[in-house]
Amino acid sequence: MNDTLVKIGKTVLKTPILGASGCSGWGEELKCFNDFKNIGGFVTKSITLNEKIGNEMPRIMETYGGLLNSIGLENKGIEYFIENILPSLKTFECAKFLNIAPFEADDLKKMIELLDCHSGFDGYEVNISCPNVTHGGISFNSSADEAETLIKSARSLTDKTLLLKLSPAFESSFEIAERAEAYGFDGITFTNTYIGTAVNVKERKFVFKNRQAGLSGSAIKPLSLMNVYKMSKRIRIPIIAAGGIKNLDDILEFLIIGATAVQIGTQLLIEPDILTRLSRELNLYLEKENIESVKKIIGSLKE
Repeated sequence: MNDTLVKIGKTVLKTPILGASGCSGWGEELKCFNDFKNIGGFVTKSITLNEKIGNEMPRIMETYGGLLNSIGLENKGIEYFIENILPSLKTFECAKFLNIAPFEADDLKKMIELLDCHSGFDGYEVNISCPNVTHGGISFNSSADEAETLIKSARSLTDKTLLLKLSPAFESSFEIAERAEAYGFDGITFTNTYIGTAVNVKERKFVFKNRQAGLSGSAIKPLSLMNVYKMSKRIRIPIIAAGGIKNLDDILEFLIIGATAVQIGTQLLIEPDILTRLSRELNLYLEKENIESVKKIIGSLKE
């Protein structure tokens, strides 16, 4: 078997293929369909400091080549997670990252302090795509200076692998990634969903009560591919690419332009066993092409 290992921070992934936050749930949803011993791992649903109810219904809608979602980070808060979900998470034999979503700078410190004394997971994916409700609805992701107030002390709080998830909706994401690298983050997850909306023609109203929603799925893959390429020119730490991935060629494209690993989200809802299938296909591809290590593919773009 050829070498499919990649390393991000202190975490070694058995393959460069992860389940993305949201669509991977808490891992239990994946366990029935995927062999955790032979996949890279997954990222949990978003965890907030306190319970969050989420947005009003409807929250999800199919569209051309993808999905619009306006879930609103629904979860029962960090204490519930530690008591009721983390024990089973510890048993899964793959890499596990906790997606944590702060609404203000102090949230991140509190969450890492509560979580870091526990074992059973590899690191954090800090999600700053959510609105900063204490600053008039501004997102941390919309301003490099706002983001810096959040991320500058994160490295001092943990020795675990530290990822930062950024949105393609803001040009500031590239500068924020550079600052995250300088502050000791181990990797950048990029992209997230693209901002979109839908209108109910009969009622002449927005479909989503929140007006906007996040577009994911295969329709966004060319956009995400270009954004990941641009990000690869700005930072030296690993990029975990996301956005519309559904087959092996998609994975190879992201690796060739410079991503170290990928995340699969929306396609998991269609093919819940896709992490195992694509990990197997990657192995077969390396054997067929006589490529000894997946690292030979990463950043191999001929310009």
